[in-house]
Amino acid sequence: MPLNRPSTTVATILWGALYLVAAIVSHRLNGPVDMTGYIWLPAGVTMAAFMLRPYREWPGLGAAFAVAQLALAAIEHTNPAHAMLFVLDEAGSAALAVALVRLARVPLEGLYFVRAMLVAGAVSALLGALFGAAWFAWSQGGAFGHVLRIWAASDFLGVLIVTPVLAAWSRFRAFRSGGTDRTDFLLGLAAAIALALSAYVIFDGNSDAKFGDGIGFALTYVPLFFAVVVALLWGGRGGSMAVLLLTLVALTQTAEGDGPFAVLDHHYGQSLLEAQLYLGIAALLVLLVSALKTTREQLHEQSAQWQNRVELALATSGQLVYTIDPASGRIDWGGDVVLVFGHDATSMASISTVLQLVHPDDRDALRARWLGETALDDGAAMPARRQTLRITARDGTLHTVVDTGGPLMDAVGNMALVTGTWSVETAL
Repeated sequence: MPLNRPSTTVATILWGALYLVAAIVSHRLNGPVDMTGYIWLPAGVTMAAFMLRPYREWPGLGAAFAVAQLALAAIEHTNPAHAMLFVLDEAGSAALAVALVRLARVPLEGLYFVRAMLVAGAVSALLGALFGAAWFAWSQGGAFGHVLRIWAASDFLGVLIVTPVLAAWSRFRAFRSGGTDRTDFLLGLAAAIALALSAYVIFDGNSDAKFGDGIGFALTYVPLFFAVVVALLWGGRGGSMAVLLLTLVALTQTAEGDGPFAVLDHHYGQSLLEAQLYLGIAALLVLLVSALKTTREQLHEQSAQWQNRVELALATSGQLVYTIDPASGRIDWGGDVVLVFGHDATSMASISTVLQLVHPDDRDALRARWLGETALDDGAAMPARRQTLRITARDGTLHTVVDTGGPLMDAVGNMALVTGTWSVETAL
């Protein structure tokens, strides 16, 4: 246990530093505000911290956030007591929301993480906004509904923008991805450069003056496309960096009064909320794409591992499994045909080629077994579930094989598939 304390302490300090940096950036982008700001990125930091770290670290995280908020108050020359009330409201509501999600036993992985983040973010934003709006209404005579709406929106959008980025770099398996080959790396780099250039062109300056009325807003979909491409090629972490890059460009330019969102609404705060909503959707889109991509890769890897285990078990036990398509006569083998008989897979890929390797005395019985050529009206019995036959190996050796299997019928009684196993018992 003592070995974990230094790393936990360092992680807690880093969370506090990240909170402080996000708070400073939010204050700089907000500019002069009345009661509550329109951007509060630390909401995403607190949400990510409580979702990614165990319960035992929560008190330390709360203390780190309190210290960061006090440091911000010293930098901004604001009231320390108000800062403590604020961080208690924000961190407390985030912790309570995450605790409720965990009590519901929602897995914090993959697509479940997305759902948990949305639910916890909405609950946290609403709880924090309720207490904050009540405080401003009581202490400063503010409009409760106005403060509630802006506070809840800024907190929820802060979660949408920041939490997916931190989750992508977390320990969760859902966002881990394997190495990237050179082609994917170069294509992802080209997409990242295209994202940066397109975002700068679209969000810099007056969009209506450059592109015409409404065209600038439509062009905001272009960076989203490149962000998704980066996520597909570089995985969740690369996609999160693409979203972070888009966030820096979009929020900085919107805060300066540039870009399509500043043109849509001349109200400064409303423009920031619109830009954050756009960025939140971008973050969710990349998060979903990366989660689906990584989940699919994990399923393929698990399937390949399971197939390898089965192949090894069959090879060790001297067994083969087969599946036959009656219409084409094609045989798909499971197991190492080369190891057992010495024949390559292509020479045993059809009923006709396999029958050529079967001993003549056993050939008709196997043909009837596989092709269903034994007719009941001829008075012949149906093939038994087990049949012993002899197979000629590549070196001329006769192997005694026990065939266990038979046909699978469809709903109308027609043969749909023939499946079974071959167990090699002796070599003559």
